[in-house]
Amino acid sequence: MLTFTTKTTVSNSMKNNIILTFTLFFCIAIAATAQIKSDSQAIAAIDKAAAKLNTAYGTTVKMSIKEPDKDKATTENMDIKLSGNKFYLKTKDMEVFFDGKTQWVVFPELNEVSISNPTAKELQEISPVAIIKNYKNRYRVVFDPELTTAKTDAINLYPNNRNEDIFRIRIFVNKTTHELTKIESASRNGQRITFELGSYKPLTVNATTFTFNAKNYPKITVNDLR
Repeated sequence: MLTFTTKTTVSNSMKNNIILTFTLFFCIAIAATAQIKSDSQAIAAIDKAAAKLNTAYGTTVKMSIKEPDKDKATTENMDIKLSGNKFYLKTKDMEVFFDGKTQWVVFPELNEVSISNPTAKELQEISPVAIIKNYKNRYRVVFDPELTTAKTDAINLYPNNRNEDIFRIRIFVNKTTHELTKIESASRNGQRITFELGSYKPLTVNATTFTFNAKNYPKITVNDLR
């Protein structure tokens, strides 16, 4: 998972939801291989969406979280850049860089950065390659004809393990562009999380795209957790 050990106060909810953002993104890539007890029509749609995720791109994400004991959902906007198992994420409170080995979590207002090397177990939650290797048979994939429209395919992912906290992930894929437009997760505790994605923008990436550069953050406090 993303490692946020730091002197600052970051809620577990925030950490878990950012982790979930990437886990759900990468679940789309692995679902294309999860053909046991799965719907062939849904697999075909996800396969095309997964191909899109294999290219370097950037997008915006609006995350809405509805707790069972709250009347209104809370929202968080993110900018995301992805390329393979590398990523960059920015919210109003933090920036996260991951270059495939090292992770930097930056809190600009506090002028602080935490550096870590995620373990193999943690990488399983953020690396598409690791997820493919370890979770390829984790989900049953079912096409949802009732929610599918002329422009969008709706697909449900159900974990084979019925004890999973998240009992359903629902994704929506644009039929023309094969881009993800929305991801919904439903948990047994009543929590509902929705990710609305903007249009994909192709990226030209280099060695610095997913790497923290201290020169851009003068006098920043470094917490090296490696």
